[in-house]
Amino acid sequence: MRGLEARVRAVLDRHLQPGSPRPIAVALSGGGDSLALTLIVDRWARDAGRPLVILTVDHRLQAAGADWTRACADVARRLDRPSRALAWEGDKPATGLPAAARAARHGLLADAAREAGARVLLMGHTADDILEAGRMRAAGATTPDPRTWAPSPVWPNGRGLFVLRPLLGAGRAELRDWLRARGETWIDDPANLDPSYARSRARAQSAGGEE
Repeated sequence: MRGLEARVRAVLDRHLQPGSPRPIAVALSGGGDSLALTLIVDRWARDAGRPLVILTVDHRLQAAGADWTRACADVARRLDRPSRALAWEGDKPATGLPAAARAARHGLLADAAREAGARVLLMGHTADDILEAGRMRAAGATTPDPRTWAPSPVWPNGRGLFVLRPLLGAGRAELRDWLRARGETWIDDPANLDPSYARSRARAQSAGGEE
């Protein structure tokens, strides 16, 4: 089987046009999945002559959120890429917090991507996310499988914007092995271990990681 980077680049080649002046956007949380995606996409974009903008969302749910945002900005500076820090402000719901946070994240990322001139937003969902979605449905949830190529799920923020998930053929363990081999470190969000969330319970059935 081909290596991780070659497989991800093949997905990018299928969906993105080399040489276009239009930027592509990538969502970077600082976790292992999004960090591996950002590093691979950065290399692809340099070879393809595509501008790249890095977007980070602080959900204002973790005390360390500001530190995580700064760590993502450090990655962008290291890569010499423009970045933008986004925040989910205001009161948070007492119930349905994961779904509300997901919708807020997609809305913020869609707005920022469109403002940057991007029509494609890359996100770091993996094969493990597909497995977890299946477990959540088996437990009664309606969580759909993430798709490689799909319209942005928010409206009107996501009009004209597509989401590309090039890592769906890779598992979190493979991504972290790839990062370790390159001396990279990543952030582990403690919310991913909180059993009050359905995704955390589904995730607990397999190796850990982050959304």
